[in-house]
Amino acid sequence: MARRLLRVLVRNWPLRLGAIALATLLYLGLVISQNARTWNGPVPIDAANQPADTFLLASLGNVTSVQYIAPLDIAAQVTSASFVATADLGAAGGQPAGTPVTVPVHVVARDQRIQVVSWEPATVVARLDPVISQQVPVQVDRGTVPTGLTAGQPVVNPTTVIVTGASSLVSQVSSAVARVVIDASGANVDTNVDLVAVDARGQIVSPVTIQPTTVHVTISVGERQVNRTVPVIPDVTGNLATGYAIRDVTVTPLTATVSGSGSSIAALSGIQTVPISVAGRSTDLTTSVALQPPHGVTVVGPTKVQVRVRVTLETGSRSFGAGVTLSGARADRVYHLSIPDVLVTLGGSSAALDAVNPATLSASIDVSGLSDGTFTLPARVLTPAGTTLVAISPSSVQVTVTAPAPSPSPSALASPGF
Repeated sequence: MARRLLRVLVRNWPLRLGAIALATLLYLGLVISQNARTWNGPVPIDAANQPADTFLLASLGNVTSVQYIAPLDIAAQVTSASFVATADLGAAGGQPAGTPVTVPVHVVARDQRIQVVSWEPATVVARLDPVISQQVPVQVDRGTVPTGLTAGQPVVNPTTVIVTGASSLVSQVSSAVARVVIDASGANVDTNVDLVAVDARGQIVSPVTIQPTTVHVTISVGERQVNRTVPVIPDVTGNLATGYAIRDVTVTPLTATVSGSGSSIAALSGIQTVPISVAGRSTDLTTSVALQPPHGVTVVGPTKVQVRVRVTLETGSRSFGAGVTLSGARADRVYHLSIPDVLVTLGGSSAALDAVNPATLSASIDVSGLSDGTFTLPARVLTPAGTTLVAISPSSVQVTVTAPAPSPSPSALASPGF
C-alpha cells in the first residue's frame, strides 16, 4: 500500500515540478503586474564597452519607459535621474566603418530600493567609425566689409591645424575656418579667433575636434581709397624787393588728381605746392615745383607743376596839401581866392610817392585875360615824375578880380588948417 502511494506521488514528477514553477511564476507576474509602476520620462542611453579608437556616429537615444517596483514613498520621488541606461557596444567592434549593429540596452536604478522590471527599447542600433586625424589649412572668413572700408589680406598663425574624429566625418573636412567680424569703426583686426571645420561647400562638419582650437588673425583695415580732381594752390613765400608787388601767379596744369580715404579727400579743398620763395625779387619767376599732398593723400599722375610769378612795381595813392597859385595875373588887378590851398591825390609806385616833396607841390589857377568879376576856375597840378594825378579836392576855386583901391590924394592926407 505504501509503495503504491509512493509510486503515485513520484509518477510524472518533472511535469508536476514544472507545473508548480509555472504557477509560481504566474503568481509572481500577477503580483508584479499589479504593483509595478511605469516611468515614461526619457532616460539617456550611455555607451558602454566602446572599442578603443572608435567614434559613435550618432546618439544612442533614450529609454522611453521603465517599469519598476518601489515602496510608495520612494516611487513618489522617481525621476529620469533615478535610472541609468547603457548600451553594450562591445559587439559593435570589428564591423566595417559605419555598419549598423543592434546592441542590447540595460537599465538599473541608482537606488537599490527600486527594482527595475523592464524597459523600452530593449535594443538600439549603433554605428561606429574609426577615429582618424588629418592636417587641414586654415582659412579666414572676413564676412562683409562695412561700406567705405577696405580690408587687407589676413595674416594667420598657425596656417594649418589637426582635425580628429570619425573617419567618415574627418574625410569631409577641407579646411578650418576662422570667422572674423570687421568693425565699422575701421579698427584693425588683431585677435585670437575660434575655428570651425567645414567641407568643400563651406558647410560645418561636426562633431570633430580641432587642435589648436584657435588661431591668431591680423587684418589691416582702412578707409576705401577714392580719386578726386582738385585745384593746385601755389605756395608763394617771402617778401619782394621794396616797392614791388606780385601782379599775378599762374600754375600749369590748374588741377591735379589725388587719391586717399573718403574722409581725407572730402575735406580737401586743393593741393598745395612746395614753398616757392620770392624773397628780395624784383623780376618775374617761372619754375617747376613738386606738389605737396597732405598725410594720407597721394598724387595720381604727374607730381610737378609749372608756376609763374609776375612781379610789378607796387603802386598806390597818397594825398598832399598844395597851395593855390595864380598864373597870368595882372599887376593892375587884385585877386581874392575862396580857399588858399587844395588836397591833391597822386598815384604811382611807392618809391615815386615817397620821393614827392610836398613843399614843391602847388595847384595853379589860370587867371589870364580876366576882367573884373567873380569866376570859378579849375585847378591844375604839375605831377612829379613817376606819379599821376588821381584827384584834386576841390577841383575848382572861386576867384574874385577887382581893380585896386585908389590911393589917397596929398590934400586928403594933409591936416586941416595947414
